[in-house]
Amino acid sequence: MYSSILIHNPDPIFLLDESGKVLDVNYAATDLFGYSTSHWANINYQELIVPESTSNVECLFAESLKGEFCSYQASAYDKKGKLLHLQVKHIPLINQVQHSQNIMIVITDLSDLIETRNKLQKTTEQLRFFYESSAEAMDIIDLDGNVVQVNKAFEEMYGWKAEEVIGRPMPTIPAKQTEQVNRDRARLLNNESIRGLEVECLKKDGTLIPVSITLSPLHDEHGNVIAFSGISRDISERKRIEEALISSEKKYRLIAENMTDLVTIIDENGVITYASPSVTPVLGFPLEYYEGENVSDRVHPEDLPEIIRRLYSLFQSRGSAEIEFRCEHKAKEWIWLEAKGTYFVDGKSDESFLLVVSRVIEEKKMMREKLAHMAFHDELTGLPNRRLFKDIVTQTLKEAKRNKEECALLYMDIDKFKWVNDNFGHSIGDKLLKLFPERVSLSLRKSDVLARQGGDEFLIILPDTNEKEAIKIGKRILNSLQEEWQIGEHCFTTTSSIGIATFPKDGTAMEQLMANADTALYKAKECGRNRYMTYST
Repeated sequence: MYSSILIHNPDPIFLLDESGKVLDVNYAATDLFGYSTSHWANINYQELIVPESTSNVECLFAESLKGEFCSYQASAYDKKGKLLHLQVKHIPLINQVQHSQNIMIVITDLSDLIETRNKLQKTTEQLRFFYESSAEAMDIIDLDGNVVQVNKAFEEMYGWKAEEVIGRPMPTIPAKQTEQVNRDRARLLNNESIRGLEVECLKKDGTLIPVSITLSPLHDEHGNVIAFSGISRDISERKRIEEALISSEKKYRLIAENMTDLVTIIDENGVITYASPSVTPVLGFPLEYYEGENVSDRVHPEDLPEIIRRLYSLFQSRGSAEIEFRCEHKAKEWIWLEAKGTYFVDGKSDESFLLVVSRVIEEKKMMREKLAHMAFHDELTGLPNRRLFKDIVTQTLKEAKRNKEECALLYMDIDKFKWVNDNFGHSIGDKLLKLFPERVSLSLRKSDVLARQGGDEFLIILPDTNEKEAIKIGKRILNSLQEEWQIGEHCFTTTSSIGIATFPKDGTAMEQLMANADTALYKAKECGRNRYMTYST
């Protein structure tokens, strides 16, 4: 069990001899530093450390050889020269004569955390933390809730020595959390794992600290649950940062993700050799629907070429990559997933495989599409807004200049719109604003673009159109508005005033055309409304 925890631990781990030469590393260390297994044999651990930290690391290493546990921060370079910021722990391995011959180095990569701290005053983006386990507090509890084992990090984090807690109920659990603990143990007995559970735990001195806990059931050779393992991480620093952000900006955004991760293992042939139990509640299919099947049979046909390309690329590059794709769902047919695939090699069989961790992002995708639409469209009418219309006009003018064509811009509003709001209410006014562009559009061509400027004002760009043709379109619009409106129980008539400016006659730049069309609009109003006027009139 300990061997598995160390080898497959997400924290990089080194085993060094007395001189600092690397004897062995786990997968995470290889991934972090980029050296292959054969390269480690010729590397001294201290060669990885930046020169500024070498002296301090040498002193700490010497203390560890005397049996002293130490923890410090240092910077190092990976194989490609990238600077890494690390939290390092020296764990001396003591032989029977109490002499430390080897040192175990446990590393937590702090690069992302340090980068996040530097950006806190410029952004309110969600802080991302990687919940590592091996260098954090670990414990094993039997089915009765009594402590079986704790590690040194547990003692350091909570303040209790192993001999004070082993064989007794876990002292870190506050009395107010008893009901939640019972519910969590019921889930563990049902062979569920609980990841990222954030609670407050009790220290020996009586203080409470916020922690993130991963709980897993432990089985005997027959698959029966015999105990529970817990890995807890102190997240006080993260909480302090979040509270500082809330205080300084006087607002916050809380994002709670309750999505269950899907874990699959894929071999070089694209066959799913393992699927986590979470696929059943998330995707609706039993495990046997995935294991032994090719991943291409479960991916949407439109996404399949990119998936195949990414899988091939990962096996070639031996790295990791992220991708979004649609996966088959029993009830919904297809569902969007966000996945991260990472290349690994089985230490026993020497066979390579991909570990893919996925999560559902349906709501995330919908929100992206909604935000993208809102950024360029008017919320009430669904028409292009000023931002999008500006881009359309700019492009239209470029094409007109290139092709030596004319085009026209119409600036219009609803006559006596305030009278509608005052007499029938703003709800009727809003309905009129939604129905107005529908009727106007009937007089336009497919190439014409209608947009809402704001309030009761609208803009129309007419590509490849001279002033004479623009006047005809303006007349059609005015005629269509003579028909009575019937909104709810109210019947009334509204007209429109239209100002027309043409390119290049009335201006060669968008701002100039809009200003001149606006001037023509006010001329139309001064002349009695329900009419069009050109800027050159």
